[in-house]
Amino acid sequence: MSLLTILSIMLFFTFSGCQKAEEPVEEPQPEAQEAPAEEVIKYIPVLRWSVFTKDGIQEIASPSEVPTTIFRPWTETLRVSGAARINNKSYFLINRLGLALLPDSLENQPEIISDAMYFTDTTASNLVSVENNPVFHVYRNSFFNSKASESPLPFLIQYRAENKIFFPLLRVTDLELNPEAETVHLMYDGSSWAAAFKTSTKEKINFTYLQFFSYEPLISLTGAPKPGQIQKQELSIDLFKKIVCNYEFDAAPERVKTLLAQIPPKFALNLYYSSEKTGTPVNYVRQGSSENALLFKGAVKDFGTCAIALFEDGTTYFAGALPNNYILRNGKPVVFRLPKLPKGFIYNDFVISGNILYAAWEEEFFYQTARAGFISVDLKKLLYEALAAADAKAAEEAKKQQP
Repeated sequence: MSLLTILSIMLFFTFSGCQKAEEPVEEPQPEAQEAPAEEVIKYIPVLRWSVFTKDGIQEIASPSEVPTTIFRPWTETLRVSGAARINNKSYFLINRLGLALLPDSLENQPEIISDAMYFTDTTASNLVSVENNPVFHVYRNSFFNSKASESPLPFLIQYRAENKIFFPLLRVTDLELNPEAETVHLMYDGSSWAAAFKTSTKEKINFTYLQFFSYEPLISLTGAPKPGQIQKQELSIDLFKKIVCNYEFDAAPERVKTLLAQIPPKFALNLYYSSEKTGTPVNYVRQGSSENALLFKGAVKDFGTCAIALFEDGTTYFAGALPNNYILRNGKPVVFRLPKLPKGFIYNDFVISGNILYAAWEEEFFYQTARAGFISVDLKKLLYEALAAADAKAAEEAKKQQP
């Protein structure tokens, strides 16, 4: 039985008696009713579409209605390059734009905090939690960015939520490297960092692989140069690859394997996993037991009360409970699909804020990206209310069939 058939069957039983998975998030406004003049009836939708522009975030009807734009390397264009829930707040890291603070209601719009130094002509990625603070990586890609050799920047930046500013944490000189070294790969496991640095000259290109950490909390160190305060160890290329390599899906957390147990083994998986207690997402792969197995790519996250997996086509697995809500379906996975995107578009990273699922989308071609934005979905309306209605109708039908 194909995955599509399995998902269709699951969707039938999950949303029997109500609309299809896509349709609840597109339900029409209720019929107008008479109300006192002073009373305002405010309709709150189940979803909202948004697109990124050079001026910020713009609400749209759908991605297909966004004017076409040129493709650029993904390092040089507007797109979600990180999503995380840190210290009970949810964030999107938007390359070339800023850090978006995501509200827990569709009534409010995300707030963008930016800094020209880190978001104008640099690449921002790898949003992680360091001692419960948002930290991300900035760099200039020397292959695509002509300013790569100009005014070397700190490569680790902290966002200070209390005063909404960005603060430099580490520079390559803090690791006693050449000031022009480019951080080409960075991974954080919750306690230490593994990184690859590239130094280019007219004669040759050198790579240095390091693992480093600080005995003192990294965010407590001042922004002044701090050689010697960072403990570091040089790695061989083989050891570095072993640290940052892909892992077999069998080694994934049990909660992840349970969440996706209904996907037949014959299908291949490529998943980026993270939780609120881990750092850089870890890549879990499964080859698939059939020849030329279909590959399903996506992200899976453990938010504590629930686990969610989102695949590129919008297929979403949910198990557990939204914050301050009961456990859905006794913890059994519920499968639904986000609205279908136009051809050439995919769903990317995601995060939840309260009952709202924020899922990034982008138009991609090979290593390039054009239009990009996100969809905001009220999961309480989509799942809890729809399932409750379906259960009530099923119970009513069962009662009618009793002798």
